[in-house]
Amino acid sequence: MKKFKFKLQTLLDIREAREREIQYELARIISLQNREREKQAELRRSIEEQKSFFGDKLKRGAFSGNEAILFERFVDVSLRAIGTAEERIRNMEPQIQEVRSRLVEASRARKVVEKLRERRRAQHAYEVNRELNKENDETNQKIYAMRKKETA
Repeated sequence: MKKFKFKLQTLLDIREAREREIQYELARIISLQNREREKQAELRRSIEEQKSFFGDKLKRGAFSGNEAILFERFVDVSLRAIGTAEERIRNMEPQIQEVRSRLVEASRARKVVEKLRERRRAQHAYEVNRELNKENDETNQKIYAMRKKETA
């Protein structure tokens, strides 16, 4: 019996590679977005730490006017950086949606060829089974004919 060979395997390989390429692109963009979110979280933690530190100094009465000004500047700059990061995150969303839609299309294109391959594989298996059954029938007929000849 001949082995199953899908004639469009190269096309399937190309479509799988294209889908992986788009997945990597999506992962890269999401990674950038996550880094921006991490920056925001780190800045928020820093603000909270500084608020706590400044609050302790305020309670002890061991702060100076310069420290208060520095603290306010730090908070202001950090909040602006958080806002800027948020803006970059929002600006990435349309790009992420575009890449996701391309990924869906690439996935559909790959699945079409995969379904075709599975149909062809099933058809091949059917043909192979049919040939085997045909050979078995012929062999059984020969055996039956030989036994009939022997008994006669």
